[in-house]
Amino acid sequence: MDIILELGGNVNRMTKAIKLALIYPDAKIIVSSESSPDVVVSMIDNAGINRERLLLDYNAWDTVTNFTTTYKLIKSFDPKKLYVVTDAFHMRRSMAIADAVYFRRGVQLIPSPYESTHPEEPLKLVIEDFCRAALWRGTGYLYYDPVVKDQRMPGINADKQYAISKGYPVNI
Repeated sequence: MDIILELGGNVNRMTKAIKLALIYPDAKIIVSSESSPDVVVSMIDNAGINRERLLLDYNAWDTVTNFTTTYKLIKSFDPKKLYVVTDAFHMRRSMAIADAVYFRRGVQLIPSPYESTHPEEPLKLVIEDFCRAALWRGTGYLYYDPVVKDQRMPGINADKQYAISKGYPVNI
């Protein structure tokens, strides 16, 4: 089974994930920390995609944790391919993190960007997050800015509780 990992953030990313899901009908769709569960589920339903293929995951608060908190879940499906869906400007950093997390794990990483006009993220940020992901991979320790986590988690937890209350497919 292949996995489509959509790094939650906007409708454009979800549109790209749905396009991939229609091309690869056996792939599981994991959406990491998307703040609009109603929109995601509505888009899946409108595309005629079975909800059993969808899993909402609300454990990440930044791009590094999009990969580290979904790692065990993704590996439990034993995927051969992992399609990473995010905006084009965010792809270099996302793939650097994915490379650090999945290095020599037998999963082919496939960048699947939604084209955007924003400039690519700074190399400094790419390197910092690659190092954070490599540190996690090597030691299990996740270095992060607690202020960022504290600011984002209340909203993420509220989204998760809302999705659960609606009966959406949520990774608990």
